[in-house]
Amino acid sequence: MLKVARDHLDKLDGELRDEPIHLRMLDGPPGAPRYAVYVGACEREGPCPFGVEHQHPCPVLDCSLRHSLRMLLDREGNLVEVLRSGVQWTA
Repeated sequence: MLKVARDHLDKLDGELRDEPIHLRMLDGPPGAPRYAVYVGACEREGPCPFGVEHQHPCPVLDCSLRHSLRMLLDREGNLVEVLRSGVQWTA
């Protein structure tokens, strides 16, 4: 599933292609998404306005300087939903 997620990421947002992928399996009723994928990167230049330096994961949950993408995939790896934001998802 990581390869499938990486392929979707390459098509959706090439700027995040080298960032680590966080994948989590989901529970839910039949037909619900089965996988959540999160990829994010800080796009700041210079010091962090929140005082966060080299902390992974970043403790700021919603940041305008973060470029993130969350994909929900079905059992076959098809995209169900794509969310773009500054939110740091657990996956």
